[in-house]
Amino acid sequence: MRKGQLKKLIFFSLIVTAFLPLLLSFFFTHRAEEELLKGEELNLLKNFNLVISKGVDSYFQNNSLLLNNFLTIHTFHDRTDINLTHKDISDFIRENSEFVSLAFFDSSAKEYAYFGPSPKFKFNQEIKDTIQTGALTVGSLGVVKNKGLSVAIAIKNSFLNKTHFVAAQIPLENLSNYLPVGRGNVLVFTKNGFLIYSSEEGINTGNSNSYKKEMSILATKAEEDAIVSVQIDDNIGVLSVNNLSGWLIYTYDSTDKVEGGLIGLYKRFYKEIIIIIVIVLLFALFMSFYVSGIMVEPLNIMTKAFKKIEQGKADQIPDLPFPDNEIGALSIAFAKMIDSLKIRFDELRQEREDLEGLNQSLQIRVGSRTKELKTALNELIKKERLAAIGQMASIVSHEIKNPLAVIKNAVYLIKTRLGSGADVKVAKNFKVIDEEINQANSIIEEILGYARNREQILTTIDLSLYARETLSSYPIPQNIQLTTYFYTEDLPVTIDTEEMKQALRNVIANAIEVMPDGGMLVVKTKLLKDGRASLSVTDSGPGIPEDLQEQIFTPFFTTKARGTGLGLAVVKKVCTRNKVEFKLKSEVGKGTKMTFVFKLADKQL
Repeated sequence: MRKGQLKKLIFFSLIVTAFLPLLLSFFFTHRAEEELLKGEELNLLKNFNLVISKGVDSYFQNNSLLLNNFLTIHTFHDRTDINLTHKDISDFIRENSEFVSLAFFDSSAKEYAYFGPSPKFKFNQEIKDTIQTGALTVGSLGVVKNKGLSVAIAIKNSFLNKTHFVAAQIPLENLSNYLPVGRGNVLVFTKNGFLIYSSEEGINTGNSNSYKKEMSILATKAEEDAIVSVQIDDNIGVLSVNNLSGWLIYTYDSTDKVEGGLIGLYKRFYKEIIIIIVIVLLFALFMSFYVSGIMVEPLNIMTKAFKKIEQGKADQIPDLPFPDNEIGALSIAFAKMIDSLKIRFDELRQEREDLEGLNQSLQIRVGSRTKELKTALNELIKKERLAAIGQMASIVSHEIKNPLAVIKNAVYLIKTRLGSGADVKVAKNFKVIDEEINQANSIIEEILGYARNREQILTTIDLSLYARETLSSYPIPQNIQLTTYFYTEDLPVTIDTEEMKQALRNVIANAIEVMPDGGMLVVKTKLLKDGRASLSVTDSGPGIPEDLQEQIFTPFFTTKARGTGLGLAVVKKVCTRNKVEFKLKSEVGKGTKMTFVFKLADKQL
């Protein structure tokens, strides 16, 4: 092949191939129009489906709210209250057309009170399962006096500490008030194929057998928490499952609305169009093979050669073609370029290795410097916070503590003057003033204790003896059962006894506060396997939630109605100053264990 012929061949091939898009553009236009109309129609039907689903939700929620308001106003503490308020419940049913009957069930799902017409409405197991679920329950679909359908809802009600629930029978005919008219038709039915509502027939009176085929098909295509597109015969629509009732909602319309004139033309001549498309595709396939044999295959060989160079496998480069045309000229230029690339790739590989080494070194230095900066920043923040607390504590000591002392002395003087003949209420209020002054002084002392940094006085003592002495001076309430387990041999530790006493007392105080109705308090010392000693305080309180276990050591963080939030912050500070490890283990509903871990005196550095 002479030079220039390849250009003519490519030009001729492109001209021939251009007929294909010209021929298919007409049909692509049809397809685009159909998809556009179909997408718009489905979006309208989807929005309408959501509106219908919200209407169903409103139907049940409004009735549930009305029933809940009635139960809130009329608080029933036991079955006797229900009998006493028999007339109120009957009047409620008679005055509210939304309700047909009410039934009350105990915790074992046994009905013990029924208000409504006879025969009784049978509430199915789905309603009775509300004891376990604890939420609004919907179910028990059935015929009411051969005039229509009704459905049941159930909500919880509390009688003392026992869980009971109330079930209400509501007429289904009221559902039509919550279903708006929109684009398309509507089917609402149960998963087992029972029709509830259709836009053509309205609310089912219990005798309709329409849409059996459609409902059986739709039931197999429904998906929870999803809206799916479904086409049945000549109808297109969307299907969803109502989360509250479990009913299936299908909004649909005729496919004629998504077919334009172009689609009709396609339907009439689809056989001829398919034949033309097949012929054009076969011709295009032949031309592709022909052109690839002349042009594409040599280019593929060049691409493979370039990849081998890129991978550093210059000795595996395939033989390049050198035909007597533009491809041959390109192969010659490509061969020269490969030689240049080999040299350049070697240089780039070396530069990349050098750069990676520098990058790793830089990352190590940046990581080290970042760690240093974080440590310095944390220390700075801590120092600034302590400085602010110290300044605040100084102001508190001068501006609040001294006036409190004056108030306390004045109260004492007034009580002395009044003597034993003071009014009982006055004496009681004086006692309240004394208690509040003591509480305020306690809070001030706690703040001052946290802010104050005194010089440590380290002493080596026996841990078990130290714990025993601290407990003996702490007032344990009578409703708290204290149990101690002290290690029988010496556990010498070196600590600041005054600081650690404050920390231990704070831990014991917290344990007692979380057991206002009494409980178990266990204090234990022992020798650990790693050669260290531990002192643990365990309570049988409600435990600490996992998301609060880190926050409770933050200064001024508290979950109590009254408190500074410094108790455990002081514990953490004391442990840090005395090089004592502090561990917290808590389980909600079972209790909390706080442990101090000490190095023995002969093993400290």
